[in-house]
Amino acid sequence: MFAYVCCHAGDENSRQVAMRILYHISIDDRFKGMFVYTDCIPQLMQMLYEHGEEETEAELLSICINLAANKRNAQLMCEGNGLKMLMKRALKMKDCLLMKMIRNISQHDGLTKPVFIDYVGDLAAEIRAEEEEEWVLECLGTLANLTIPDLDWELVLKEYNLVPYLKDRLKPGSAEDDLILEVVIMIGTVSMDDACAAMLAKSGIIPALIELLNAQQEDDEFVCQIVYVFYQMVFHQATRDVIIKDTQAPAYLIDLMHDKNAEIRKVCDNTLDIIAEYDEEWGRKIQSEKFRFHNNQWLEMVESRQADESEPYLYDNDNDRTDLFYSADGITPAEGSVSPDFFNDLQPQNGDLHHTGDGSDVFDQTSSSPGRPATAYGFRPDEQPFYQYS
Repeated sequence: MFAYVCCHAGDENSRQVAMRILYHISIDDRFKGMFVYTDCIPQLMQMLYEHGEEETEAELLSICINLAANKRNAQLMCEGNGLKMLMKRALKMKDCLLMKMIRNISQHDGLTKPVFIDYVGDLAAEIRAEEEEEWVLECLGTLANLTIPDLDWELVLKEYNLVPYLKDRLKPGSAEDDLILEVVIMIGTVSMDDACAAMLAKSGIIPALIELLNAQQEDDEFVCQIVYVFYQMVFHQATRDVIIKDTQAPAYLIDLMHDKNAEIRKVCDNTLDIIAEYDEEWGRKIQSEKFRFHNNQWLEMVESRQADESEPYLYDNDNDRTDLFYSADGITPAEGSVSPDFFNDLQPQNGDLHHTGDGSDVFDQTSSSPGRPATAYGFRPDEQPFYQYS
């Protein structure tokens, strides 16, 4: 059935029906990976190529956007001159939907991301205030996905004068929240580079991030990504002192240490461990707060007993209170020198399967590049698939 529908996607007589069926299949994560075993993706890429400078039909782009969220499909789309054709067409036509497809492709680790190195300059050149926000959002999102260790982000930021744009867009209300969030994610990506992190810190971006954190403190996505920027800053020696001594970022991190969101707690804990290791004063405050939190019930009991003058013995008959005993549950080990593996706990998304095997597997799901917190764009469970039909 699946192969039959794929075959008829290129048949003019039954194409419209076949495309709509394929669209509904592409929505379901369980079936996205099955496209790789058919010739459907090469057919879809050929259809995109044949459109030339004409406007691409919505059904075709909708399917491609959904399928590009799967890693193996994305790798097939990049084979040969696939990515070159997509980039050339998207940049020439300033097609936001086509760039959204490219952005989906760029989110996958492994063999796909290095292919984008040739287009970093083209994408960076589109990050301008004069461009439409929707177009900038997709270009910036694609750049922010490129967590490539060998990429010289300092050179990119200087060459295309991106720091002033990024700083301006951090102001609450300066743009739509989606664009501001993508700016924060971009800062987190480029801050993996030591020299780039130092340049951003000197530009005054850290106070701007704290101001944004105050404004968006109820939005877990914003909070998590901003805290991740702080983590990257303290991870580098060049910017560690700026974060610890010249800002109130450690105090904000202490407040967020026990946030209800697991990802925020994870990033905060790793960041605070590094801060505690390099600054004794903050180390004592962090240790005291962790002790207070993990022993909160016991401390409240002690304080209440001390306040009750009629109780002669503080610990009388407390041996039966097993709920007051120490427990290791929830205590996080201090591993501040190790970058947090944010994606390890995520369930497979978009039909991706986690394979085991040697490094030659073309569909290997592992990655050696530094991880960052999962973003709502690619991994939030309640995110709706792209839909373009009227």
